[in-house]
Amino acid sequence: MDDTDDLSFLGQLHDGVFTTAEAHGLGVSREVLTRAVKARTLRRLARGLYATGPAAARAEDRHLELCRALRVEYPDASLAGRSAVVALGLPTWGLPLGTAPLHRPVERQLKRSGATIRPLDPVADLQDTSFGPVEPPCAALVGLALDHGTVAAVASADEALHRRLVTPDELAGEVARRAGHRHVQRALAMLRLVDAASESPGESRTRVTLESLGLELDSQVEVRDEDGEFVGRVDLVVRGTKVLIEFDGAVKYSAGGPEAVVAEKRREDRLRELGYVVVRVMWDDLAHPERLLARVRRAMALAERLTAGA
Repeated sequence: MDDTDDLSFLGQLHDGVFTTAEAHGLGVSREVLTRAVKARTLRRLARGLYATGPAAARAEDRHLELCRALRVEYPDASLAGRSAVVALGLPTWGLPLGTAPLHRPVERQLKRSGATIRPLDPVADLQDTSFGPVEPPCAALVGLALDHGTVAAVASADEALHRRLVTPDELAGEVARRAGHRHVQRALAMLRLVDAASESPGESRTRVTLESLGLELDSQVEVRDEDGEFVGRVDLVVRGTKVLIEFDGAVKYSAGGPEAVVAEKRREDRLRELGYVVVRVMWDDLAHPERLLARVRRAMALAERLTAGA
């Protein structure tokens, strides 16, 4: 074998990932690995961990590749926190996916390139995934809140509740179990803000942003006309008003093509005919909460005028 053959063979051992120790075992030197990384025929995931082939486009897929490599290095590890959330197929928002939290039989927390290693959770009932064992969804979500804050956790927990991977009682029980943690207030806030009706991270972010600014919102509300005919389901309604809030992701209509855009336009026209005011929210709007709130307030004032003039 030449160096190229050796690297190709290493890439086949674990579906594209391998360790420095495995490379050395085949006689592949550190210098060969360094040259391959410089030539971009090999990618360095973390200290002592490498991957062949092109990097995935999605940050979540790159994170799972890192997790697979770490488990080659540590076969006794299980995925925790944000890594477990990603392995369970739950959406994430704003998480640092360049490193992974792991549980291993260690006495205290350790850090290494690409990972934070924590002691095993003695009561966790691990679940199997194609990326290795992970802690239960409720533990992963609460850990996400403790590590990364309320807003990031709600975006994932909403989907977990929506898919019935967890129940509100399970989340509450896990938060109670972590009562002594210094960041437990983040998890308690997550419990107050989660909503199983939410259908996307963008919708979750919009709801949390506006509720944090004092608005009361209802999720996934059916709108019917004066004859009771179904007009549409809307993401959010400002409670007690005729203001509807719709989150528009960048790919919301891509699957349906032009027909989906036309259908949405007709739906919105019908809502306006019924006296509703629609506020559309994009990701960029969430970076300016006060501006978004001002838009919603203006929509509320307009809805009141329309109602008064009807």
